[in-house]
Amino acid sequence: MSGAMATAYRGRGAAVNGDVVGSSLSNMKTVRALVMVSLVVAVAGCGSNSSQPAARETSTTTVPKSTTTTGEHDTEHGKEHGPDHHAPAPKPAKPLPVLPDGTLDPDGVDLSGIEGVTAEQQKYAEKLLVDTINILPVGSSYEEALANGFVTVGDESTGEEHLIRWDRMNDDVYLNPSEPESLVYQVDQTGGRTLEAAMFFMPDRFTLDNVPMAAGKLMQFHVHDDLCFLPPPSGRLAGFRVIGEPCAEGTNGLPNLMAHVWIRPNACGPFAALTGVGGGQVKAGEEVSCLAEHGSHGL
Repeated sequence: MSGAMATAYRGRGAAVNGDVVGSSLSNMKTVRALVMVSLVVAVAGCGSNSSQPAARETSTTTVPKSTTTTGEHDTEHGKEHGPDHHAPAPKPAKPLPVLPDGTLDPDGVDLSGIEGVTAEQQKYAEKLLVDTINILPVGSSYEEALANGFVTVGDESTGEEHLIRWDRMNDDVYLNPSEPESLVYQVDQTGGRTLEAAMFFMPDRFTLDNVPMAAGKLMQFHVHDDLCFLPPPSGRLAGFRVIGEPCAEGTNGLPNLMAHVWIRPNACGPFAALTGVGGGQVKAGEEVSCLAEHGSHGL
C-alpha cells in the first residue's frame, strides 16, 4: 500500500483505543468458536450422509476371499451375505427310468436327492452306473461269459446266479465295467438267464475300513465272511462257516469286498446288495443300505 494509506491505516489503528482492540479480540474468538462448531457439525453430518461411505470398524479376523455366488448375494472379496432365499431347493430323489427292454435308461440316470452325498460322489456314481448299463451287456450273454473264462459259483437255485472270473479278483483293475470280476444273472423258472448286474470285487488289500468311497453313501461295499469256496478253476460255493472260524479243509474263504451295480430295476436302488443271507456283512455300525428313493420295479 502507499505511504499515505499506511499512515492512515496506522492512524486509524492508533485512534482505536483499548476498548476497540478488546472488542476486536472478542470478535475473533467468537469467529473461531463458530468455525470449530461448524467443523464438528460437518464431520457429524458426514457420518449420517447417505451419499458418503460410513466409517467401518477394523477387525482382526481375516475373511477368506470367495467368488461363490449365492442368489442375490455373493462372498467375493469377503463381502458378507445373508441367507439365500433365491437358490433352488435340492432336487428330490426319484426312481430311475426303465427302457422297454427292461434295462435302466442311461439317459435318465439321476442320483440326486440323497442327503450327505457330495456333487463329486454323485457324479462318480452316475458315471459308473451309466458306463455299466452301456458296456456290461456287450459280449456278456450267459454262453459268452462261460466262453470268456467266467465260472458259476453254483447258486442258481436262489434265482440269482453269480459267475466269477477268479483271475481278476486281485488285479489292479476294479470298478471297471469293461472288466468285471463277476456277472449276475436272473434265473427264471424255465432256466433262462438274463443279465442283471455286475458285481465288482476289490483287491484283498482293501477292507471295510480303508476301501475308497468315491461314490459316498450311494454305494455300499459288503463282504461274505460266512462263505467258503472250492479253489479255482472250480470256484464253486462249498458251504458256510461261522464268521471268524476257518473254512473246511480244501476250501477257502473270500476276503474281497464287493458291490453290485444293477443294470435292471432293483427296489433298493442301482447299488443294492442282495437281501437275506446273500446280502453279506457291511461295516460295523452300518445297516445294509436300501436307497428305495432310486429304486425301480420294472415295467
